[in-house]
Amino acid sequence: MRTTQTPAELVVDVREDATGDIVATFHGRAVPYGDPTQLGGLQETFAPGAFTAEDVVGKPVAYRHGEPIGVITGADNQADGLYIDGQILNTAIGRDAAILARNGASRGLSVGFEPITSTWSKSGDKVTHNRARLFEVSLTHMPAYANAGVGEIREEKEGEQMQDTTDTTETVVSDVEAREAIAAVREHVAQIEARAFTAPAVHPLAQFRSFGEYSKAVYSGEVEARDLYDQVPANNEGVMPPMWMQQVKGIVDLGRPAITGCGGPESAGTVGLDINWPYFDGNLLDIVEEQTDPKDQVNSVAVNIDKGSATLQTWAAGSDIAYQLLQRSSPSYLDAHNRIMAASYAAVTDYNFTAQAWAGSNNTNVYDLSADTTGNAFRTAVFMASMEVQDATGTPATVVLASSDLIEKIAGWSSFYPEPYGVQNVSGVATAATLRISVSGIPVIRAKWLDTDADRHAIVTNSAALRWVEDGPRLATVENVAQLGRDVAIYGYATTAVYTPAGVVRLAEN
Repeated sequence: MRTTQTPAELVVDVREDATGDIVATFHGRAVPYGDPTQLGGLQETFAPGAFTAEDVVGKPVAYRHGEPIGVITGADNQADGLYIDGQILNTAIGRDAAILARNGASRGLSVGFEPITSTWSKSGDKVTHNRARLFEVSLTHMPAYANAGVGEIREEKEGEQMQDTTDTTETVVSDVEAREAIAAVREHVAQIEARAFTAPAVHPLAQFRSFGEYSKAVYSGEVEARDLYDQVPANNEGVMPPMWMQQVKGIVDLGRPAITGCGGPESAGTVGLDINWPYFDGNLLDIVEEQTDPKDQVNSVAVNIDKGSATLQTWAAGSDIAYQLLQRSSPSYLDAHNRIMAASYAAVTDYNFTAQAWAGSNNTNVYDLSADTTGNAFRTAVFMASMEVQDATGTPATVVLASSDLIEKIAGWSSFYPEPYGVQNVSGVATAATLRISVSGIPVIRAKWLDTDADRHAIVTNSAALRWVEDGPRLATVENVAQLGRDVAIYGYATTAVYTPAGVVRLAEN
C-alpha cells in the first residue's frame, strides 16, 4: 500500500449523539484530481475519476494509517476530486482524533492506495495515476500542502461535551506511516534507476586501433585468455533482500448488505442487555362500527399496547499481539489484523441477521422458482409481498433479500435489462458488473446466508418491520507488559429485533 498526503477540504461535525456510537461526522474532498503534488523529487497527480466511488464506500478511516477510527459512508467523483462522507466512531482513538482535529493539532489527510494504471514521464520524475484502488483514509498532522486539512469544526449544541469513560493505558505507537513513506521512496528510487539512460553499447574491439594491436594484446594475455569468476545472485544473497508487496492479499470485506438494506443498525442504547418496544397487534376492522340509531351504544373494544422484547447477544474476538509484530512488521500487522477482525464481525453479524429475520417471520408465501422462466411470477410474488408488508407496517416493502439461486435465475430472464442500456420502461434491471438488481423499483440484494437452505428464496420487508439493533462494533486494547504484547479485541452487543413479524414476508419453495 502506498500513501500520499492530499489537499483536504473537510467539514468535521464533532458531536455527542444520543446513542453515543458516533463521535463525529465529516464531508469533503479526499483526493484532488489534476492537482500535482511534489513529493521530494517526484511530482504525483491523480487523473479525474482515478478512484471508483462505489469501491470507496465502506473503507476504513484511520489515524496515521494505524488503528481504524471510523468508516467512509459516501463517495462521489466530481470534476476537481473525490469527495467523501464519513463517520468517526466513539472509540478511545476516535475521540482523540476528533479532539485533535477540533483544536487544529491534526488537520491533514493521508490516503492509502494501490496504483492500478499509471503514466510516467520519460525523465521518471512525474507520474499520473489513471486508476487506483483506495484502502483507507487517515487523519494526520503533516499534510503535503500548507492549506490541506480540516476546513471547519462545528459544535452541535452549546454546553455539549464529549465524555471519555475509557480507562487510559500507556500504548506503544508503531509509526506505520513513516515506514511506508520510506518504502515508497525506496520503490521510487528503484524505478528511477531502472529508467536511467545509459550510453550506447560499445563493441569490445573498439578499444584497439588495429588488428595488430589486438593481436599483441591476445599474445600478452590481456584478452581472450582469462577465465573470470561468475558473480551470480545465488552467491550474493546478502545484497539481494526479498521484495515484499505492501498489500495483504486475501482480506475480503463484503460489508453487511442485508443489515444495510433493512435500514442499517439501530442503536441499542447504553445500558442493559434487554431491549423492549411497544406495539399494537389488533385488527383495525374490529374497532370502529356504525351507530345504527342515535343514542345507541357505540362499539366498545379493548385497545391493547403489547410489549416486544429481545436480548442483546455479544459478538467478539481478540488476539494477544507481540510487540515485535506491532513495531517491526511491514506491511503493518496491526492494520491487517484489525481489517480482518472487522470483516469477520461484518460477515458473522450479517449472517445472523438474515437467519434471525427468516426465523422471526410468521408470513410465508410459496414461490415456485424452478417454474419461473420469464420473471413474471417473481414480479407478481414481490408485488403481493409488498402489499402484505404495507398492511402490516403502513408502508410498502423497500428491499428484497435474495438467495444466490434466485440471483442466478434473475440473470437469465430476458425481461431484466442491464443498467447501461435504456431501461426506463422495463420492470426489472440486473447488471453483472455491479450486481445491482431491482424489480419494479425495489432493490434486490444478495443475502448469500439464505443459501444454507435450498427452499429459502427471498425475504421481502422494510425497516419498520425489523432492524439490526446494535451497540458497537468497538475495539478494546490493553498492554500486556509482562509478555511484551498488546491484547486487541473487537466486540459488539447486537441482535435482530423483529418489530412486526407479518411485515417480514418469506418467499419459499414450499
